[in-house]
Parts: sequence; C-alpha cells; structure tokens
Amino acid sequence: MKKKLLLVIIAVGLLTGCGSKIPKLSNGEEAIFEFGDGTKYSVNEIWEEVKTTYAMDTIINKMDKQVLESAYKDKMDEANEYIANMETSLKKSFVDDDGKFDETALQSALSQYGYADLEDYLSKSKTDYLRDFAIKDFAKTKVTNKQIKDYYKNKTIGDMDCVHILVKPASSSEQDEATALTKAKTIIADIKKDIKNGTSAKDAFKKYENNSEVTYQELGYFNRGDMVSDFEDAAVALKVGSYSDTPVKTSYGYHIILKLDQKDKPSEKDATDDIKDTLAEELINDDATIEVNAMIELRKDNGIKWHDSDLEDAYNKYMNYLINQARANNNQKASN
Repeated sequence: MKKKLLLVIIAVGLLTGCGSKIPKLSNGEEAIFEFGDGTKYSVNEIWEEVKTTYAMDTIINKMDKQVLESAYKDKMDEANEYIANMETSLKKSFVDDDGKFDETALQSALSQYGYADLEDYLSKSKTDYLRDFAIKDFAKTKVTNKQIKDYYKNKTIGDMDCVHILVKPASSSEQDEATALTKAKTIIADIKKDIKNGTSAKDAFKKYENNSEVTYQELGYFNRGDMVSDFEDAAVALKVGSYSDTPVKTSYGYHIILKLDQKDKPSEKDATDDIKDTLAEELINDDATIEVNAMIELRKDNGIKWHDSDLEDAYNKYMNYLINQARANNNQKASN
C-alpha cells in the first residue's frame, strides 16, 4: 500500500495543471485536494511527509535500476530473456475457465504485494535479477588468495560421473519414511546379488531405469555445489566403480549412488575462477550484510549524490537499519 500511495501522489503531480483551473495555496503552490472547510494540500506538502518513509524504497529502486543497467550491459540480453520467460509463465498461471489469460486475476494478485501492474512487477524483477550479479561480484572481492589456496588443497576435485536410484517417501510421515528406507535397503541387497552373479554394477543399476516405483537418473559429470550437500559428500567419498552400500538420505528421499568415473583434479590456475565463485556463494549465504553493502558500494561507485539532506539522512539511516538487521540474521543463524 505504501508504494501504491506514492504512485498515486506522483500521478497527481503529473496531472497538475491539466484540465480545469486548479486552486492554489497561499504560498502559490497548486492544491491536489481540499476539504469542505477549505483546507488544501499540495503535492509538495504530501511529498515532504512521505519522502523519508514511504518513498525510500521507490527511490532506491530507481537508483539501482539505472546503476545496474549501466554496470551490467553485457547481461541485459540474459536479463530480458529471463523476464520474458517470467511473463510467459505468469500469463499461463493466471487463466480463466476457458484457459485464456486472466489479466484481472493477475492484477489482483500483484496488487496484494504492492505492485502497480505487471509492468511494474517485471521491471522490479529485472532489477533484482541484475542485482544478483552485483552482489556476487562484490562477494568475490572479499575472497582472499589464502582462502582460494586452502579450498584448492582441501576440497577441489575432478568432475564426477554418477548414476543414482531415488526412493521417495509417499509422505513425510514416519511410516512412509520407514517404508522408503526399507525399500532402498532392499534395492541395495538386490544390486549386491546381481553383481555377485556377474552383472556389472552399471547394468545392475540400469535394471531400475523403467521401474515406476523409483527414480533412476544418469547424472553425468558434476562437481561440488551442483548437488545437495549430503548427496555430494556421499559421491565424493565413493571410489570409481563403487556404490553406496547404505541409503543416502537427502530432502528428496533415499538414494543409492554409483560412481562411474572421476576426472583428474584441475590445476590451481584452471580451478581459481570456479573456486572464487563457490567461495563467493558461501559468503553470501553466510553473511547477510554482503547484499546490503554490495549495493551501497555500487551506488557510491556510480557517483550518486544527494541534493536533499533529509533524504540523504533517511537513506543512511535505512542502510544502517538493513545492515543491523542482516547482522541480527547472521547471529540467529549462527546460534541455530
């Protein structure tokens, strides 16, 4: 509602001076509305009341839209494609009984979240998309050479090629969890029998390719960060040609993993960019202040200057508030 209020005020300001003669206040400013007793309010009066509160998010979005589109010109085609796909998906999700796009239903949903219309939502989503690049780039500047060397020494591995069989519980109930675990153990026992009888591990797994009760997937080559951590840790621990002899539990269910191949560990030079990306992602996940400070620095780098001391003060207070909130989130995460 706050954003909608500001949009109404701006719209009224644009319309000032059009149509019938508009009454003026004693200071010469044009009134945008008045009460029955003759009390009048101007755009400037309303603006002075809302500029350091309701308007701040809108002002920041305007700033970020310009600085991001300037800083990430090479990402604009990617961003535009992302937004086009988002628009298509939204229009497919909001349809009437005849399967046609229901603009009214979509508008109602967007209004509940403070968006003026679809264009407003897509514009802000595009800014958010570009903002992620700025946050990632800022996080990379915080990654040290020592961190890169330590990661390379202790964690860097060659790409792994695996297949897996997934047994999904029918629900999150203890009974369904237990049933899925038992089924996964039975599959492992059957695979062991097949291998003992001369079937290759790969073929023993492939027998479940068309089994409707489980999911069989050939994952191809992947590395750290591509899979959920429990699955990844289990795959890393396996030797080439071996499989998990106990079910691997993840949020998806119970997995039986076969490691088909693993490439040689890349050189530190070749791995550096990927390591920096990984460490930057970890930093973003671990430190919520990164997102706030990334945009503060980008605005500074683009030479944004304030010409209204009240707004500048409100902006600085707002940034401090966001940083303090981020630190509180960090502390809460650390305590859990």
